[in-house]
Amino acid sequence: MQFAAQAPLGGDQRADEMDEFVISVYERAIGRGTFDPARIAEELGVPTHRAEQAVGVLRELRLVKPAEGGTDRLVAVSPEAAQMELLVPLEREILDSRHRLAGFKGQLSSFVAAFEKQARTRTEPVVITGDQEEIELRLLEAAQSCTTEVLVMQPCVARETRELRLARPLVLEALRRGARGRILYPHTARGDSGTRAHLGELLPAGGQVRTTKEVSDRFLVFDRKTAFIPSGEDGEIAVVYESTVAAFLAGLHARVWESAVDFDSGAAGYAGTMEELKVTLLSLLASGAKDEVIARRVGMSERTFRRHVATIMQDLSASSRFQAGVLAARTGLVDLALRSAV
Repeated sequence: MQFAAQAPLGGDQRADEMDEFVISVYERAIGRGTFDPARIAEELGVPTHRAEQAVGVLRELRLVKPAEGGTDRLVAVSPEAAQMELLVPLEREILDSRHRLAGFKGQLSSFVAAFEKQARTRTEPVVITGDQEEIELRLLEAAQSCTTEVLVMQPCVARETRELRLARPLVLEALRRGARGRILYPHTARGDSGTRAHLGELLPAGGQVRTTKEVSDRFLVFDRKTAFIPSGEDGEIAVVYESTVAAFLAGLHARVWESAVDFDSGAAGYAGTMEELKVTLLSLLASGAKDEVIARRVGMSERTFRRHVATIMQDLSASSRFQAGVLAARTGLVDLALRSAV
């Protein structure tokens, strides 16, 4: 009887069949020069087909092979010899794959210059995407090509959006290469430990940081050429490759920057900005804006906003928000002109 080579078994099937019975068949085979499954089945008292299945597993593992001379009998092989027969072809395949990989890399490298040239003369003025990998790649491209200026307007680190979080190390790298950086935060960021830790890296790298009473917009601008701004509520980002739009955002940033307060890493807490923050909160309350809207505009959570309001009411000895607004107007904290303008 001739034993045809058995097709490779799946991992689960091999695990099921690699049991004590297969090992018993192998032990029987080792103890003699040549053997056939029928004889081993008879010795073990099992059906012949079961012994043949075990031999099939052993043949796949190269632990048995046909005996020399073209007979129907088999001979056992040592595990070391079987290992060599199995691994050498696999190692050769791995080596061939590495050579192919190196070849592909060499071929693709010749297209890099063409791609970079096209990227510099890209035709799409705006790309809107929610794909995190694409956002990260476009941020990396803009940051690495930045040579003169990075402008950032954002909430505190605890409330920053995904693209701003991805941009943090890239902005820091651009500053260390010599680009000028101006970063705007709301006053509330002064009380955020995560923001203060981040600023502990930005300031030594040459970044300039100021805080302002409100940050209603959030964006990044690189070299007044490329801008990243939120697009809708579903996490999509608009990447703008239009210099006029980038220049407009830079102008908006400059106007807010003029009235903003320098951040001093050595100063604790709100460092003199608490009074302006209090006036801002009272003004927005007087305008009738909802808590959610006010909290977003000043860069804090609704819970923190309500805690600030409770403190203000206590300071003014007010029993309601309406009464707090009236008392604030009487004491000059919020004038009527400011309230009507908000």
